[in-house]
Amino acid sequence: MAFRSLASMKLKDVPTFVKSVATKENVSKNTWNFLYNYNQKYIQGGSIRPVNDVMICVGILSYFVGWPTELRHLKHAEEAAAHAGEKGGHH
Repeated sequence: MAFRSLASMKLKDVPTFVKSVATKENVSKNTWNFLYNYNQKYIQGGSIRPVNDVMICVGILSYFVGWPTELRHLKHAEEAAAHAGEKGGHH
């Protein structure tokens, strides 16, 4: 892949390189090539890997979907702890 040459580039040349490589056509072509090769290698080959990949993606997605709720709970708990010292209670 063309992005492997990034390590040897100067920093000022990186934006120009990324703009030339990460075009809509290149991204689309590379995505479809990846999906075709993945289908040939794992799905048509009868591998269990697609099941593992789906389970991992669902786990990561659920973590990110639930993260805002966790932050709200954490913020509320911190505020409750700060007010507990002032008022002597949770609410």
